[in-house]
Amino acid sequence: IEQAAEEIVVTDPEGVIQYANPAFERITGYSRSEAIGQTPRLLKSGVHDASFYENLWRTVKSGSIWSGRITNRRKDGKLIQEDATVSPLMNSAGQLTGFVSLKRDVTEEVKLEARLRQAQKMEAIGNLAGGIAHDFNNILGAIIGYTELYKDQVRDLPKVYHGMEQVL
Repeated sequence: IEQAAEEIVVTDPEGVIQYANPAFERITGYSRSEAIGQTPRLLKSGVHDASFYENLWRTVKSGSIWSGRITNRRKDGKLIQEDATVSPLMNSAGQLTGFVSLKRDVTEEVKLEARLRQAQKMEAIGNLAGGIAHDFNNILGAIIGYTELYKDQVRDLPKVYHGMEQVL
């Protein structure tokens, strides 16, 4: 646990942090001594609404495992995206003794995914614009071709000929 790359936090049944591994310090910027005795609200980002946290706590207090993506705030104020699993800890009698959370910082992956989606959108827009331009060019080709043919037939009608020049 001390060597894990993922942050691992153990709390008591009320959610008060009892243990945090070195990865917690590296990822969040909080020292273990700052975290122990606090609740995970220490990292609350303000991104999630109350129902998000209510669902998380309702799930783990019922004895189930909660998994999902959570946005937390580092000590320096930067937001981090984390894939998290929070599990209840039970003693041999089946009583809740606390919780353990395992979180992996996926901030850079999320940024890369967003950039990839943006690039895919731009590619799709480019393809759409190219298709529209091609179709429009086909229509213009027909207009130009027929106008040139008609213009040759109306050389002796100056007003009509001038109109055909304007169309071209």
